[in-house]
Amino acid sequence: MYYIGIDPSWSGKNNTAVVVCDEELRVIENYYTNDMKKIILAIVPFKEAVIGIDAPLIIKNETGHRKNEAEFLKVFARFGLGLHAVNKKRYPYFFPELLYRELSALGYSFDKNNIYEVYPHATIMACFNNMKLLQYKSKYGSTVRRANMEKLCNYLAGVIEYGDLFTGTIAHAKGKQLKKYENFLDALVCAYTVYYCMHESCYSFGYAENGILLVPSSE
Repeated sequence: MYYIGIDPSWSGKNNTAVVVCDEELRVIENYYTNDMKKIILAIVPFKEAVIGIDAPLIIKNETGHRKNEAEFLKVFARFGLGLHAVNKKRYPYFFPELLYRELSALGYSFDKNNIYEVYPHATIMACFNNMKLLQYKSKYGSTVRRANMEKLCNYLAGVIEYGDLFTGTIAHAKGKQLKKYENFLDALVCAYTVYYCMHESCYSFGYAENGILLVPSSE
């Protein structure tokens, strides 16, 4: 069995990070591209896989939150964790929806229980950070961001063998290179999420027809 984590560009213009882990949670392939064909071709060789994607994959609602988002907030809002409301009005074109359709053609679907929406912030809180938000995104400023990205690297190194996925150091990375590190960290968390949820207790929000969001349970 393989566990694939994908941190996709929501617009499709920026690069999407993909990592493929084997059943021992060793990264055996990684890709960073904005080419849909290359993303799909990267996944084709791995027939027995579960995919975790950091994005909504089915959007039917015109406004407000999707059903699984609303369910998620009932559990996680009390810990100070929110998420973006994704709907047709805000995102008339949404690259992850197209990605899901392409992956469905390969045999991955919510109905088959081999692809899921995941949320790295929630996984990090539940599995590594004592239900506290790890502030590693750009809005928190470079000093806080770098320190927490290093912390996340250390957390992940304890559960995933990712080898030389990161060239150089986060401390010296800037601009696009630092963003690339962030994207690959998210992709690693995505892969770990589906691995964890296949073996341990987890929350499942939503249904196949509107998207299933998996989140590890801290209980």
